[in-house]
Amino acid sequence: MSEVLDKIAELKIVPVVVLEDEKDAVETAEALLNGGLGVAEITFRTAAAEQSIINITKAFPDMLVGAGTVVNVEQAERALKAGAKFI
Repeated sequence: MSEVLDKIAELKIVPVVVLEDEKDAVETAEALLNGGLGVAEITFRTAAAEQSIINITKAFPDMLVGAGTVVNVEQAERALKAGAKFI
């Protein structure tokens, strides 16, 4: 299994996070980490998603951050460039 899948299997829960404002990203990620959840799927259906992924991965480089609700290749490429580890 891949490292990402191994980590998800270990954590057993992947919170799906919808962020309307990228300013909330780091605080939300910190709350998840404090609650023992080192993973988050940021939905890519808001304008704040890409920058939220950037903000979280900069603040918490060891957190497993992915992108959800990705509906085309362009979004997948943007999510990966922002630092998403899974789609």
